[in-house]
Amino acid sequence: MSSKSVVRLSDLLDARAPTGAPVRLLLDSWAEVEDAVRADAGDTREALNAAAEALPPVAGAIADRRTLATAVLNPRGDVFYADAAYLALFPDSADLRPLLKRARREAPLVSLVDGAAGAAFVAWVGDAAAAARWPLDPEATAALRASPERLVVVVSAPSRSSELARRAAQALDLTALEARLAEALLFAPNLDVAAADAGVGRETARDALRRINAKLGVRRTPELISRLVGLMCAAQSQQAGGDPTDDEAVAQHALNLTPAEARAAALVARGATAPEAAKALGLSAETIKTHMKSVLAKTGAHSAKDLARLLAEARELVALTSAAEPVFAEEEGGGRLRILPSLDGDRRIALIDYGPYDGEPVFVFHGAAAGRRLPEGLRSRLAAAGLRALVLQRPGFGLTDPARGDYVETGAADMAAAVERLRLRSAHLLGRDTGTPVALAFAAAYPERLGRAALLNPQPPMRLAPDRDNFTGSVQKHLLRNPDLVAAFAEFLRRQATTQLLERILARMLGEAACDAQALSDPAVRRFLIRDIQALCARSAHGFAAEHAVYANGWEAPRDLPARGWTVAISAGFPNQVDPSWLGLRDLKLVELAGAGMLPQFTHAAELAALLTG
Repeated sequence: MSSKSVVRLSDLLDARAPTGAPVRLLLDSWAEVEDAVRADAGDTREALNAAAEALPPVAGAIADRRTLATAVLNPRGDVFYADAAYLALFPDSADLRPLLKRARREAPLVSLVDGAAGAAFVAWVGDAAAAARWPLDPEATAALRASPERLVVVVSAPSRSSELARRAAQALDLTALEARLAEALLFAPNLDVAAADAGVGRETARDALRRINAKLGVRRTPELISRLVGLMCAAQSQQAGGDPTDDEAVAQHALNLTPAEARAAALVARGATAPEAAKALGLSAETIKTHMKSVLAKTGAHSAKDLARLLAEARELVALTSAAEPVFAEEEGGGRLRILPSLDGDRRIALIDYGPYDGEPVFVFHGAAAGRRLPEGLRSRLAAAGLRALVLQRPGFGLTDPARGDYVETGAADMAAAVERLRLRSAHLLGRDTGTPVALAFAAAYPERLGRAALLNPQPPMRLAPDRDNFTGSVQKHLLRNPDLVAAFAEFLRRQATTQLLERILARMLGEAACDAQALSDPAVRRFLIRDIQALCARSAHGFAAEHAVYANGWEAPRDLPARGWTVAISAGFPNQVDPSWLGLRDLKLVELAGAGMLPQFTHAAELAALLTG
C-alpha cells in the first residue's frame, strides 16, 4: 500500500491491528507505518496515545511466587488445593464464604479478606475462565478444572515472608538489628511491641528506627513500611516518585473506599500527617481525621502503618490482576539488589551488585531496554578478571526513580552517588549504546571518580547516525528521532510487552545478525532477555522515553572529557558503523569484536572483560 492511499496511522490501527496487540502492526506492516508517519507526525502521536490507552496498563507483570498465597475452593469454603502460604494465613476458610459466593456472581473481583491473627489482606477471586491466564501450579489447575463451581483465590501477602523481608533489608543495607526491627514493624501495633519482637529495648529500637529512616530518606513509619513491602515485590515495586493518584485508584478499587477517603488514605500511607494531608487536599485536619477513622474501620487496619502495608500489597495485586500477562517467577541471575539514596537524598537509585566485594568496581551499563542483570558467562568472566560488576539502573528504568531535571545530568549524578554510598574511591566504566550520553557526562563531571573507561557500540548523535536498511534502523529513523513521538511510542510499546510479543520483537530486531540469531535460538537466552525488558521497562516508560529524547533533541558529546585512554569496542556484525572520532577522545583504542552483533554480553563475554583489564 502506498503513502498516497494510507496517510493516517489511526486508520491503520483501526483497520489492521489485531485486537489487544496493535504492536503487531509495527512488525507486519512497517512500510505502511513509515508512510503514515511521514504523512502526518501529529496524527501519529495521537494514534499511538489512543492505541496505548485502549491497552492494559501493565503488559507482563512479574511477581515472585513467595509474595502470593493461592488456593482452590468452592463457594462453601471447601479447600481442594492450597499452598503452604495460604494455609498459614487461612487455617479455616469458612470466613471466606460470603466473598466466595459473591465471586460466583461477580467473578473476577478484588476484595479485602481477614487472615491470620485478624490481619487484613487483599485477595483476587476468579473462576476457571478468569484464571486461565494465570500460570497456576499443575495441581491447582487440576483441582480448578474438576468442577465448574470452583474458584481460585490469590492473596497478596509478601509481608508474611521473612525471606522476602530479609532480602528487602539487605537491599536497603540495614544491619541485622535494623532488619529485625523493620520486619517486626510490619505487624506490631506499636514500637514497644516491635522492640520486644526484635529482642531489644525501647530506646535501642527508637535509635535503630531513626537510623533506618535516615538510610531510606523517609520521615515516618508508614512510608518505611510502604518502601519495605514494595521491595519485597522488587520486580514490580512502584517507584517512590510515582503518581499518588495511582494509589487513590487502588484504594478505591481494592479497599472499597470512597474517592475522598482514598485521597486521604493515599497521602497518609505515604507518611503525611493529618495537617499535611489536609493542606494538600484543601480540607481541614478534622475532616482528614474523620476520613481516616472511616478508612481504618473499612479496611481493618489498626493504624496508618498497617494501612501503608495493606495499600502496598494491594497495589501489587492490582498490577498483576490488570496485566495482560501475569508472570510468576523468582529473580534469576544472581547479584545483590541495592537501593541507594541520590546525592540530594530526594530520589532512590537501584543497582545490582555482583561482587566480589574486594574486586575493582566497574559500572556495566544496561541497554535501552535490557541488561538489568548480567548473564552468568559475563559475570564469571568479570569476576575472574578481579572486577566487581555494578549494574546501575538509569533514571526511570526499573526501580530507579525518574529524573526530575535533566536526564543526562541526573544519570551521571546517580553514578557519583553510587560511588559515594558504596564507599568506593572510583569505578571503571563499561557503557553501551544509548547509555553513552550518561557515561560521557559522568566522565566529564566526575573525572576523579572514573577509572578505566570503555564504550561498547556507542550510539552517535542523530545527525551522524547512518540510515541502516533494517527494522531497528527504520524504527529509530521514523519514530525515535522525533521528540514529540518518543514518549507516545514508548508507552504504546510498554503496554504490550508480553512474552509472546517480545519474542517476536526480539526476533525481528536481533535476528538480522547470525551470531544474535544463534544466541536467540537458546530458550534460556530469550527468557533472560524478556524478563530483563519486563523488569526494566514494563511498569514505566520514563527511562526509555527520556533516554531516546536526549538523542531526538540533538545531544552532542561533551568536549571536556578527561585525557586518560579510552577503549571503544565495535561489534563487527553491525553494518554501517560510524567512525568513533565523533567522540573527540584522545588516545582512543579501537577494538573490533569479530562475529559480534547486538548481544555480545552473551556471545563475547571474554572479550568484554578484556576491555577493562588491558
